[in-house]
Amino acid sequence: MKFSKNDRLRFAYGIGFITVGAMHILVPHLFEHIFAAISNSTYEIINILGFVLIICGVSLLIRRVHKEAAILLIVLMIIFIPLSIIMLTRYVPGPLGIEYEPVLGYLRILAFSLLIWFLIKACELSPRRKYNKTKYDQNI
Repeated sequence: MKFSKNDRLRFAYGIGFITVGAMHILVPHLFEHIFAAISNSTYEIINILGFVLIICGVSLLIRRVHKEAAILLIVLMIIFIPLSIIMLTRYVPGPLGIEYEPVLGYLRILAFSLLIWFLIKACELSPRRKYNKTKYDQNI
């Protein structure tokens, strides 16, 4: 069976989201500063998000449901962009200290935007995709 570039990228995304979801469950203290800006009960939110990321990561590996999983992951990443902006406006102590938190906030916003764009490309969610494959036969 031959896999295209989009399939390989989708598999890499799936394995990456499974790994990040497992990190949310196994090492939740790395992510609690992100949720401290909006909630006091961060541990439950981190665990639920970890399970959702694992389920979506496995779903990205399955061809039948990969588009639905990609849409859910895109919505989650779109939600985390304003959360990163809230973290930039309020001081929330991160794991690296006060001097690195603004840099991490800007990197997080850029990374989520790039991840969304590549996920749209990998799962072929672009609305213009059907127009790009149409070939016009015009014999002039």
